[in-house]
Amino acid sequence: MLYNVFANSVAHDIFIKKQREMEPTSQPVELKNPSETRWSCQYTALVAIRKSLPAVKATFTEIMSQPNAPERLELSSAMDLADSVIATLTDRRAEESWREIRDRASDLCTKANVNHNETPERRQAQPPRHLQEFVVEAQIERTPVTSPDALRTECFYPVIDRLVVEMRRRFSTEVGGVLSGVSALSPKHASFLDKKCLQPMAKFYGVTEENLTPELHQVKRLLERKKQQGHELKDTAEFLALMRPYKDAFTDLHRLLCISLTLPVTSAGCERSFSCLRRIKNYLRNSSGDARNSNLGLLAINKQRSKALDVQRVIDIFASNHNNRRIVLL
Repeated sequence: MLYNVFANSVAHDIFIKKQREMEPTSQPVELKNPSETRWSCQYTALVAIRKSLPAVKATFTEIMSQPNAPERLELSSAMDLADSVIATLTDRRAEESWREIRDRASDLCTKANVNHNETPERRQAQPPRHLQEFVVEAQIERTPVTSPDALRTECFYPVIDRLVVEMRRRFSTEVGGVLSGVSALSPKHASFLDKKCLQPMAKFYGVTEENLTPELHQVKRLLERKKQQGHELKDTAEFLALMRPYKDAFTDLHRLLCISLTLPVTSAGCERSFSCLRRIKNYLRNSSGDARNSNLGLLAINKQRSKALDVQRVIDIFASNHNNRRIVLL
């Protein structure tokens, strides 16, 4: 994981600089990518981390202290970025952009001494064996694209069109309304509890305007009283904790808060669970079943709750449920 982080050029430069500042006379140590099968590679990677641990800590500290370091990513800003990407891709779908890309490719082929105008020889395609006794009128193999016009219409334009369609499907108008509503439930956001921003999200999840309007009015008065008492909200999680005792009175707003906290900004949480599963499903546990891997994954992902468990009580329950075990656990 550290190797992937410090593979970034900015983090790598800071890491090398910190090592030279701390130990001017020593050669900077490069972090190693540990192998999954060779114990020697894993040992070397751990030794490199141990030698450079102060520099690793100092690197993270400097990155987080930078004024332009992103502390959090708002969901509403994703729509603006998506719109700009879609506009850029749409503008690139033009003959001028195609000529620019083609000229750059031609220059690269010239430098590499590659004849890009030469048509490669292709062997005669044989029809599939299960179609030999049939009359085939459709085209079996794809005709090679060689002319510049064919490359533009059959390769360049379809790729851009597919990207634009997928971006518009992923960031549709309904999705934009949901993202704006999530931001409106954040106490630090400028549109906090704004009805216009919350209405699209409420409509998407089946909350009517007649129910949302009085709840917003009452919850604003509730927050004003809490603020006078010295309780100021910092994030959406604290807002949900404050609303939990009043969830019967603010049913729809409480539901929207729960939804907003379960919508991820990125897929980092899912990727961490996959990485955790890779550490669990190793070569020594290759024969473990799905149920066991799922249980071990839950214990590893929710490690804070797992560490809070009473291990002795778990052993007692396990021993009482399996009286025929040969190992005496009581």
